[in-house]
Amino acid sequence: MRFLNLVGLVLAGATASNAATSCAPSSSDAAVLEFAWGLADFIGGYYNSTVDSNFPSNSRNATVLGYKKILSGLSNQNTLSVEAIDKASSSLSGFQEPQCSFTYPQVNTTAAWAYYAYQFESTVTGAFIALAGYTQSPEVSFLMARLAAEHNGHATFIGSRVNSTLFADNATSLVSAYGPNQVISNRNATGSLGQYLGGCLTAPSSPCGPLRIGPLDATPSSSAGASSTASPSSTASSAAKKHH
Repeated sequence: MRFLNLVGLVLAGATASNAATSCAPSSSDAAVLEFAWGLADFIGGYYNSTVDSNFPSNSRNATVLGYKKILSGLSNQNTLSVEAIDKASSSLSGFQEPQCSFTYPQVNTTAAWAYYAYQFESTVTGAFIALAGYTQSPEVSFLMARLAAEHNGHATFIGSRVNSTLFADNATSLVSAYGPNQVISNRNATGSLGQYLGGCLTAPSSPCGPLRIGPLDATPSSSAGASSTASPSSTASSAAKKHH
């Protein structure tokens, strides 16, 4: 009897140990974390390349100076996003930080800056929401949820300045989610960044197969997805900037 009890305890301990270790990032999460890192790096590059030129510190306009302070804070929060992804991926030998040459739209007014900032923050928010369905471990899903919440805060703040109907009373959808293949596509719309990514990021595969993301749900789909990598694209309104 004691032998059987001992065997039971050993098996229970092994099960608990396996459950605990399966919560940590696995090698299969490397592609998800690389994709997330690239998106955070893209947003950081937009702030770094455009905030100072559109919100100069020597301006005498109190509103501009006020925005400058807030946007510097947003830029710092984005740096924390990159650091969080680095921390989560530190144990994965297969993880590599994407080395990309992103392009950014030329913006010469604060209004134009806010328009693109809102579009980009909304897109990466939706991308992080969707990436939570592409992970292999709860720890990485938890990180994607935090990143989505962080960038949704950014998008909401900026959107409140550029969109008078940010919270429409006839809305029928939750916060938009954008799958990786949509994010790297070249559509000129919120939810797609392909024209700026330079073909650098590769969409990860979902462990459940392609996800059909609807207004209120996300369910596995047997339908074929778009191409898994972005195609290099440039537009007349974009200027190439190297950013690591």
